[in-house]
Amino acid sequence: MLVDGLGLATATEAQRAVCRVADGLPLEELADAGRALCGGEVPEPGTPPREIYLLSGIRAGKSLLAAALALRASQTCVLDSLGPGETARVSVVSLTRDLGRVVYEHLVGGVRHSVLLRSRMLAEPTADGLLLRHPSGRAVEVRVVAGARAGASLVARWSAGVIFDEAPRMLGNEDGVVNFDDARRAVLGRLLPGAQLVAIGSPWAPLGPVYETVCQHWGRPSPRLVVLRATGPEMNPSHWTPERVAEVRATDEQAYRTDVLGEFASLETMLLDSERLEACVRTHPTELAPDAAHHYVAAMDPATRGNAWSLVLLSRDRQARVEVVLARQWQGSREAPLVPSRVLGEIASALRPYRLSYVLTDQHATDALADIARGVGLHLVERAWTSTTRTEAYAALAARIAEGTIELSPVPLLLADLQRLRRRLTAQGSTIELPMTSDGRHCDFAPALAMALMTPIALPDAEQPAPAKGWTREEEAAAERYAATIQTPLQRWRSWSPGEREIAI
Repeated sequence: MLVDGLGLATATEAQRAVCRVADGLPLEELADAGRALCGGEVPEPGTPPREIYLLSGIRAGKSLLAAALALRASQTCVLDSLGPGETARVSVVSLTRDLGRVVYEHLVGGVRHSVLLRSRMLAEPTADGLLLRHPSGRAVEVRVVAGARAGASLVARWSAGVIFDEAPRMLGNEDGVVNFDDARRAVLGRLLPGAQLVAIGSPWAPLGPVYETVCQHWGRPSPRLVVLRATGPEMNPSHWTPERVAEVRATDEQAYRTDVLGEFASLETMLLDSERLEACVRTHPTELAPDAAHHYVAAMDPATRGNAWSLVLLSRDRQARVEVVLARQWQGSREAPLVPSRVLGEIASALRPYRLSYVLTDQHATDALADIARGVGLHLVERAWTSTTRTEAYAALAARIAEGTIELSPVPLLLADLQRLRRRLTAQGSTIELPMTSDGRHCDFAPALAMALMTPIALPDAEQPAPAKGWTREEEAAAERYAATIQTPLQRWRSWSPGEREIAI
């Protein structure tokens, strides 16, 4: 199907071995590639496995392989048990409809391109569905399903096969959302003879049903289930050149692990590299003096009990580098909580020399604090702090640290807070965690710094030319002209008449 149907004439040994395992065929000259894919032990040739899990690095041709498997399923499944008017379906299930269309577009493009396959189309493809003629003459539908409707769609018809795209990022039934567990259970009992369940994707977080399946079954193939794993270079060496692999490894170790090696990532990692973080800290001073040419942005993370109430002030230097001008905190306790009016008054006093009368804050308790702040001459500007904006803000912080385009104040707690930040992987992506310390703080400078970084800061105003030393040429000429009009007393005496001289005497 890859060659005749989808026009892939340069399939690698690993890609061809995937197809032979899926078809239940002997590996023959591809035995070494097959052993690497299967974890050392290859499945016995014969009947195609009921379930196939394929995990590899990115840009490995997985979507094209999935399209080939969907096309094969539409032509090889046994439809004898279907009643009049029933149509079997090959479902392409993904996290979103847009992602599912990647596999579907490979399929539609291949069918349109092939004279043989084009003759199997019963109607023009729609945005997410294609009707193909089975060798028996019956229709088989290939359709993209996604989101909350995926489970319901899988139980609606007999299944000629199902492709789970980006399966490693699908959740389990304990998460109470669209999940792989429920979808798999829904379809297994409805698979027609010869149909397969195929789960493909690149590894991500070490959690969820696909991760558990890989741990249990890789290296232990059975007639029912086979797990295949490959690196990006094994599947697609033309893309994953040694130079590109080295570049990814030098840039992002986690991306190298998941995108290149096809390994599951560490569940929790440090957000910021310690060496690069320390390289961004200036030696002194702790706080930068106000500068009339500079522009400033301030942000705070309020708290009254246990957690610290933090304030961060930023500016930019003439090289466009962000500077942490000052970082201060106030910390109360359950027994002696902070008094908001007092803290806000001190914040107003701290910002006044920098010509700043406002401070950014999140949406929590803004209404209550805003009225108090106005009483001390300070305005609160609310910034929505959602999971999305929070992730974007910390990504911007991480980028500046990595690039060295931020100068941090040598406040010990600021550095400690940033060093403690953790990135924890989830099925959908990642979240930022702020671990709590024994003193009740939880990286309290980090939210204020991340929020301030999301606000553009203008470059310093242009420097005014220094006044010239001494007189300019124009000033000297004017002085000479004026001097020429001035007479000394002797000159005035000589210009007087004899009578004027007598009067003067």
